[in-house]
Amino acid sequence: MAAAQKNHELPSQSEASVWVWDHDRRRIVWANDAALHFWGEATLYDLIERDFSPADPATVQFAQLLHAAVADDSGPVRARLVLTPGGKPRRVEANAATFALSDGRMGLRIEAVALPTGEARAPDRMRDIFDTAPQATALFAEDGSLLVQNTAADFIFGTQGLTGLAQRYGARKPARDALRALLISGSFSQTTMLNTRVGPRRHRVTMRRMLDPVTGSLAALTVFSDTGEREEAQRLSAAMEGDAEAALLSSVQAGVAVYDDALKPLYLSDMAKRLLGVSVDSGMPQLGRLFPRDRKRISDALLEIRDGRTDLATLELAVQGQDGAVRWVKLQIRKGGWRGAGAWIATITDVTDGRRAALAVQRDQNERDAALSAIGVGVVILDSQGQIVDISETARTLLGDEAQDGQRLAKAFDVAGASVFEQVFEEESRNDAFTVARSETGKKLTVGISPKDRFNRNQRVITLREEAGPSGQPGVFESKEAVARASHELRTPLNAIMGFTQLMLDDPSPITSETYVGYLHDINESGTYMLRLLQDLLDLRRIEGDALSLDSAPIDLGNLVRVIAREVEFAAKKRDVELTLSLEPSLPAVIADLHTMRQALTNIIGNAVKFTTSGGWVRISAVQRASGAVELEVIDNGDGMTGEELDIALTPFGQMSGSHQDFGGAGMGLPLAKGFIEANRARFELTSEKGLGTIARLVFPPNRVIARDSRG
Repeated sequence: MAAAQKNHELPSQSEASVWVWDHDRRRIVWANDAALHFWGEATLYDLIERDFSPADPATVQFAQLLHAAVADDSGPVRARLVLTPGGKPRRVEANAATFALSDGRMGLRIEAVALPTGEARAPDRMRDIFDTAPQATALFAEDGSLLVQNTAADFIFGTQGLTGLAQRYGARKPARDALRALLISGSFSQTTMLNTRVGPRRHRVTMRRMLDPVTGSLAALTVFSDTGEREEAQRLSAAMEGDAEAALLSSVQAGVAVYDDALKPLYLSDMAKRLLGVSVDSGMPQLGRLFPRDRKRISDALLEIRDGRTDLATLELAVQGQDGAVRWVKLQIRKGGWRGAGAWIATITDVTDGRRAALAVQRDQNERDAALSAIGVGVVILDSQGQIVDISETARTLLGDEAQDGQRLAKAFDVAGASVFEQVFEEESRNDAFTVARSETGKKLTVGISPKDRFNRNQRVITLREEAGPSGQPGVFESKEAVARASHELRTPLNAIMGFTQLMLDDPSPITSETYVGYLHDINESGTYMLRLLQDLLDLRRIEGDALSLDSAPIDLGNLVRVIAREVEFAAKKRDVELTLSLEPSLPAVIADLHTMRQALTNIIGNAVKFTTSGGWVRISAVQRASGAVELEVIDNGDGMTGEELDIALTPFGQMSGSHQDFGGAGMGLPLAKGFIEANRARFELTSEKGLGTIARLVFPPNRVIARDSRG
């Protein structure tokens, strides 16, 4: 390698700080006088004894430099580093090259020169720039704490009490969501109510991702624009023109229409015109002209209000816009006053997306129920109290008269079955299958309980199937047992195929054709893939049958993540994907099975790297929350997924269009990861947004976390 020094001579001293880093032992093993001064040590021996922990930023940066130097043999690698030799950040320009240590191992020679911009001057220089800006501007750290803000921001928010982003939002969640969106996309803009020195006021919050000039860490450059002044000016202008009612209604965050008792239009806001497909420059059409097919529904709703049967009528109606597209709007009509006279006032909101989503959910549910009924599986929807909300005909046939709407499903089972059902139902994250008996007939039923419904967090889906009778006809779960037995049987010939092809590949001399040797490689690789696929199938079967063998013990989650990150680092560099770790140094151990957790995290991190485009990034972080829970997040800025694609990704063998051709694989990685994590009694969440990226979150509850003071 050209960049590596092939002798054991120490580098010559220069005005720059020069030191030699031993990556395996995490030690500086040689340094010149300038480096001793930089690190604040009196002698070389003091510096050699200096401890660098695995989580030390210097250790992480040196490891990255070594990998880059090994990968690039064209010469020294240049990089800007942020080091903290005395507890204060110092930014340096570094040249790094591989260096042969005395025992033949590979080390790293680093030559560093401090950048001319001093850390003490950076905040002052930023404040000078900020103070020239007419709008309130601030710089926040990744956790939302204030780093610096200009005079305009001081005037609006003050210098105490409202310094953090969460205090300005009034809650941690919206501030955290804003910073997370900024981390994923690089920019963020939102109009929201913020706390100010004079009380809550509406502001436009605009963020840009940048690096803190002092520490080099990620930060949020934020501009606050007070939109309340504009809204106040609009209301005052309307009031000065004698149209105070219109000014008031125009400030409502919905379309507003006003009609007299004869349904003659009196007022139609611009937003109402847009929602109803009316040109802004046109007049105000009659209500009947807007909804010609729904005149009777509107008339009946108005009569209910007039007769005192209700104060508010709500209607969802279809309207055709100027472009010919049909949209759904919600009208909420009430009796009110307009310029001293009685009138009908309607607020109008767009519910097209919600309507389409509801129709899609219903269509999916109907298709699912039809498919399950065809194989004798009944479906029951329960509320959070275990009461029946909806039940399919197949489920009603299986349960008989004991299953009625509003009744607790557990009453349909015998005492033992009801106890098992109630216990599993209480554990909201579990997805188990178990056997119960009917209370009346004693007939055996196989019950499956899903996690909470994705579209309705207060409901859960229950599946029911009658167990095989004396005839011995296999049911769904017996079919799964057949799959498991077949998988075991297939492993024997596959092992033989792989063994013989490997023997031939070890000594291919009797094979004169290179083409045939290539065929042997293909056979061996295909056999390996099939064997891995069979193992995944067996693991899924064990997860579904709650038969997974776990050896739970305290494991170092941070160290496990670092090991996996090193394993996928080559693939990340090959795809030009930046892989970074941010692990809490004192992260406590968690109780889990090491083998299944390693496979789950390898699948999750590997997927994040695989589906992130060239030039993107994957960030892995782990912290302990105030509640005691340990949270691990894997965030990427890849293409992301829609809700439908997210469902496919979590389904065994699920493949998005084109993904198998582009990336390979059988679609088992995420379903297995989810099953392994939940089998270890942790929570797994996967969220994604098209064009922004994906977040995989793993949460160990406090009862699965080893207290720091109890670790040996």
